[in-house]
Amino acid sequence: MTSVIDPRSKLFGHLDTLAAVKRGERPPPINVELDLSNRCSRGCVFCHFAYTHTRGPLKGKRDKPKDAIMGGDLMDFDLAISIFEQIKEYGVKSLVLTGGGEPTLHPRFNEIVTRAADTGLDMGIYTLGGHIDEERASLLKERLTWVYVSLDEHTRESYQQVKGVDGYQPVIDGINRLVAAPGKATIGVGFLLNKNNYRQIYNMQKLGRDLGVDYVQFRPTVHFDQDKPNVLVEDTAWITETIQLLGQYGDDPFIIADTERFRMYRDWNGHGYDECLWSALQTVITPNGKVWRCTNKREHPDALLGDLSVESFATLWERSGGACTVNSQCRTLCRGHISNVTLNEVFADAPHANFI
Repeated sequence: MTSVIDPRSKLFGHLDTLAAVKRGERPPPINVELDLSNRCSRGCVFCHFAYTHTRGPLKGKRDKPKDAIMGGDLMDFDLAISIFEQIKEYGVKSLVLTGGGEPTLHPRFNEIVTRAADTGLDMGIYTLGGHIDEERASLLKERLTWVYVSLDEHTRESYQQVKGVDGYQPVIDGINRLVAAPGKATIGVGFLLNKNNYRQIYNMQKLGRDLGVDYVQFRPTVHFDQDKPNVLVEDTAWITETIQLLGQYGDDPFIIADTERFRMYRDWNGHGYDECLWSALQTVITPNGKVWRCTNKREHPDALLGDLSVESFATLWERSGGACTVNSQCRTLCRGHISNVTLNEVFADAPHANFI
């Protein structure tokens, strides 16, 4: 069974788009991420986007990128609706509600989800999961394709230590409501592993099974320095044992643990390619309507593509979208890295290419 999270094989469901990118064209991106809110009710010690937060435990406690361009607080309702309609008409295949901050903290979240789903966009959400009552659980389960809850720890005590707040039980309650609600959406729970918690893999996956979710995903917690984001900043020796522990689950379809991702982080020595092709396939919009070349570079001045409050998405993308150059400011094991490895291999000119 193919995993619901597979950055390599999913690319080949969009061969027409890949061919257009290879020809140097700028087709609509396959996916758009949308930050409805830069507010967050958690203070995760590993948060990559804490510098964007306008409210919450981490506001003002993380260094911003040099000369950062603000991403806004809450997205204007009418702007959000306009964006949904524009990207659907332009040919974007899917929309992900994420952050930045926590999307469910937008005061008109339920209404926004309903309007977005009405366009027919394929839609998912990354959420901390602590603000999901029964009405919201039913809405998400019925109208979305998937809901991914970033749980990260399996006990109340460890959750509070890592997240900075005593918010474990509301998340568990939210997950229970999602599982119980009628609907088609796939419900997943994510755990970020690090040198302090990787020996809890058994307990984490057991919690997921007990909750009745569709899958549990394990990923490495990636640490980096904002000034030198492409340089490994921790001793990653712990990953060797982590890979061994994850290997015990073999082909269990309930557990998504891409050990290649863990190896890449453990052995990180740069991206190994010069062109980011992934940025031609995916982008992110912050609450103030600004569009960014890379989801990892919200508010980075060199990544700003344009502003949807003054021009259309199609106009902006056809002028500024597409692949970009990888440089020293690209983050260690960035979001698009595995896809980029695949795309750069596929796009490379192979000798004797017609002999297969």
